[in-house]
Amino acid sequence: MKKIKQLIILSILIISCGDMETVIDLDIPPHDPVLVLNGRLDTDTSVKVLISRSVGAFDTASPQMVNNANALLFEDNLFIDSLEIDLANTIFPYVQGDWSQIAMNYYKSDYIPIKDKTYKIEVTHPNFNNISGSTYVPNDIILKNITIDTTSNDDRINFQFSFDDNINQQNYYALALNVACNKSYYDEYGYLENYSYRGLVNMSSNDPSFPVNDIFSGYTFVDDEVIFSDALFNGQEKNISIDLFYEDFQFGDCDTINFEFSTFSNDAYVYYNSLDNQREGGISGIFGGEVVPVYTNITNGLGMLISRNVQKVYVKP
Repeated sequence: MKKIKQLIILSILIISCGDMETVIDLDIPPHDPVLVLNGRLDTDTSVKVLISRSVGAFDTASPQMVNNANALLFEDNLFIDSLEIDLANTIFPYVQGDWSQIAMNYYKSDYIPIKDKTYKIEVTHPNFNNISGSTYVPNDIILKNITIDTTSNDDRINFQFSFDDNINQQNYYALALNVACNKSYYDEYGYLENYSYRGLVNMSSNDPSFPVNDIFSGYTFVDDEVIFSDALFNGQEKNISIDLFYEDFQFGDCDTINFEFSTFSNDAYVYYNSLDNQREGGISGIFGGEVVPVYTNITNGLGMLISRNVQKVYVKP
């Protein structure tokens, strides 16, 4: 497992002892930039990645995009497509630590990844070493024992389901609830009103695997999407219970209700955990936090290429 090595640069070390002071000058080698490849391949979205160049941990310059690289996409080692840079649509992500923004453009392909396939992206540039990254898109995970309770409570619906977690690997999952609802009713003046909503809705749960983001509603988690790991149930059958409050719609008003259940690649688990550890350690520096390496699966370069299998499990119709 290759890791991003953060440079610890110390220009002057001062050791004080009483009235004596020793100054030690350290000869720090310059940072040699390498290509950086970052991207997530989803089974419901065409391929897009970011390509940039690295900077030293204490360089004053910000990372910069590379807009003239050659990027090739392979599926199970067979060439699929060339990725072309989209200069018409620029994004401005933040740089961790100083909150500055940099202009970036995606390298894109119209190809949509397929489950149970391995994808590799190779990047070449005349001024840098060639790099490559690969990721396996997980197969489907079957949601079972799906139950819907619309009668026990007047103000909410309860959804329950379970799935079997793979004991041979550590996993990250994502869950969202998507609805399409229409309602016709007469208002207080007797006029017929039509109201519709399509999109994600808030889920309320006390599942111990979900992050805690609420302490006042009687639930530990309330949001329209949750990302969680199998740290508490690795290799076991996982049972999940979700409450959906009626608010403007009842179950009968909705034509479509589906869970968007996603499984991330194995590399994603290692990457997200190392990233969390780095953030908990604080911003690195002479007087900063602990230096924590972040996992990378890019050969000869830096960055991360992960994947996600997005399944839509319909509970209605």
